[in-house]
Amino acid sequence: MSSLLHPVGHLPASVYWFRRGLVLFVLALLFFLIFQLVPGGGDPQKSAAVNDPQQTPTPTPAAKPSKTPTPKPSEKPSKTTPPEDVKCSASNVRVEAMPASRRITSGAALNFVVRFEAVSDECKATIDPDSLTVSVTSGADLIWTTSHCGQAIPKATLVVAKGKEAASTVVWNGHRSGPGCLPGQPVAKPGTYVVKAEFSGRESTSQAFTIA
Repeated sequence: MSSLLHPVGHLPASVYWFRRGLVLFVLALLFFLIFQLVPGGGDPQKSAAVNDPQQTPTPTPAAKPSKTPTPKPSEKPSKTTPPEDVKCSASNVRVEAMPASRRITSGAALNFVVRFEAVSDECKATIDPDSLTVSVTSGADLIWTTSHCGQAIPKATLVVAKGKEAASTVVWNGHRSGPGCLPGQPVAKPGTYVVKAEFSGRESTSQAFTIA
């Protein structure tokens, strides 16, 4: 016991104390490392996590879903007018006037068939003396016209569409006409005449016929 407290040797006592302290330090370090490596040592919470594999991990809070912008209500579609309710004009209809016969006798009545044809979309043609005019001429001489005799135009509303028959019949009494369509006008003399129609400012081609 005295040798431990009072080391004996040819070296100074401080050297022996330093060696003993170094040995004690190494032993303490080895114990500490062994304690850390042995299961159950160190942090109790970590050891519990290692020894208890069934321990449920603390769930990570789910990220909040991004706020989806509320779609704006679409604008209400504008109300479109059905084609059959569109009024025919000079731009969307063709007009044609055809004599029912190419040859008649002087003083006889003659029917003119006025046909309407759609250029593009379907439309409604209002037939009256204000929208439709039918005239008979001989050269530069105006023989008869519905501008004088508007009662010859049958009032009607026709649906004009491609591939669909749309026509109106205008009757000519075979006489000349004047303002006011006064009766007693002379009959048209034998010769060659042409008939032409005009609807809403759009004219038809001229169609010839003869009076014998």
